[in-house]
Amino acid sequence: MLNLKNLKQKGNYCWRVAATGFSFASFGLGGMAIASVIAPVLNATTSDSEKRQQRAQNVIKYSFKGFTEMMVKLGIMTYSVEGLEKLQNSRQELVIANHPSLIDVVVLIGMMQQANCVVKQSLWSNPFTKGPVQSAGYILNAGSQQFVEDCVTRLKENNAASLLIFPEGTRTEKGMTLNEFQRGAANIAIRANVPIRPVIITCTPSTLTKNEKWYHVPSRPFHIEVKVLDAVQVSDLLDDLTVGPKQVRQLSRSFYKIFDEELS
Repeated sequence: MLNLKNLKQKGNYCWRVAATGFSFASFGLGGMAIASVIAPVLNATTSDSEKRQQRAQNVIKYSFKGFTEMMVKLGIMTYSVEGLEKLQNSRQELVIANHPSLIDVVVLIGMMQQANCVVKQSLWSNPFTKGPVQSAGYILNAGSQQFVEDCVTRLKENNAASLLIFPEGTRTEKGMTLNEFQRGAANIAIRANVPIRPVIITCTPSTLTKNEKWYHVPSRPFHIEVKVLDAVQVSDLLDDLTVGPKQVRQLSRSFYKIFDEELS
């Protein structure tokens, strides 16, 4: 009986490794399809760059939602959401989230009605992802002041979509709850002066963390839990709204405290 149980566990593990590989291959092929087929069609059907970006963002949203549901059906993961309506109704907010795994950005964008997103250089130039992120008009984080200004400008546009950013700047390292927060999110928040929507994400058991290979799957399907908090104003967290290094540091520490308390 014990050997049979071990055999079933091993078979389940091998299945999830194979299913995870299939999922990542599908993700890469989907990115290339958006770049080579869908993006040219969008470019040909309208000359309005804003409409093209909105349509591309919708394509990514439904692709990511479908990808998430596929991983659930394959038995790789499960997920739950608290406060989904807050995320779906989010407009012209700075949505800040922690980043415990590679898959959480896919889950989040699949839930949001429409979202602008900050992406790092590696995704901007990766052949599997550059087509979708550039077509959607996502904002490149090149670590410059221009990046901050681009985010502020986007948030201040009329009827702008919310902007999703991960203050850690990268995935949380294995064994850690949170990385130190970079100051970009606080810099954007204080300059744009828009509502801030914290989103708390946990992944149990931990998987797809920074520097962890896709085939290092956990012993059981992982569960992503998303908790969407009420929006806060910059004025709720700062007494002095002057744009300066001191205020940015204080606001960044306030962001970190919100997440640290929730995750603790």
